[in-house]
Amino acid sequence: MASHPSLHRRQVLGGLGAVACLAAWPLAQAQSARQAEGVLAQIGKATYIAEGKGARALYIFFDPNCPFCHELYKKLRGLVDKTEVQFRWIPLGMLTPSSLPKAAAILQSPDPLQAFQKNENDYDFAANGQPGGGIEPAASITPKVQAELAANLAIYNGQKLFGVPVVVWRKADGRADMMIGVPSDAQIQIMLKEAK
Repeated sequence: MASHPSLHRRQVLGGLGAVACLAAWPLAQAQSARQAEGVLAQIGKATYIAEGKGARALYIFFDPNCPFCHELYKKLRGLVDKTEVQFRWIPLGMLTPSSLPKAAAILQSPDPLQAFQKNENDYDFAANGQPGGGIEPAASITPKVQAELAANLAIYNGQKLFGVPVVVWRKADGRADMMIGVPSDAQIQIMLKEAK
C-alpha cells in the first residue's frame, strides 16, 4: 500500500515510528545537518523570545497555535534557568488564520516573554476542536513586527523545513543539528548537552 505524504510527515513528527522511515534515516540525517547549517547561517536575522539565562542556545521555531509546539513548551518548563542553555523561541504565523496575529501580539507586547508564556499557559482547544494559543490576536500588526515575522518565515522556508516545532542548535564540535517534532525527554537531554 502506498504511503500518503501527510501520513509520512506525521510518522516522522511522531519520532520515526515506521520502519520505512527508519530505513531512510541516514539520508535524512545528512539532509537535516545541511538544513540546520543553513538555518544557523541566517539565525542573526531571526527575531526570538529568549527564555532562561544560559550562554548556550537552542533555537525553536514555533507557531502560537501548534499543539506540538505547546507540548515541547510543557516539556521544557522544568529546565528553564536550571541549565546553561537558553531557549530562543522563534515565532512563525503559518498554521491557522489567527497564527500570524497571535505571533504579532507576542512580539508587539511590552514584555514578549510574558506574552509568549501567556499564550502557552492558556493554550486550549476551541469549541470547533481547533488548537489555539491563549493570547488575543493583534488587531493590527506594526510594520516592524510584520518585517520580523517575514524574516523568521524566510529563514524557515529558505531551508525547506516542514512542520513545527523545529529545534536547531550548534554542537560543541561546530556542527549544526536539528530535530523536527516533539523530542523525547532523552533527546532533550542530548540537545542540552550538545548545544554550544
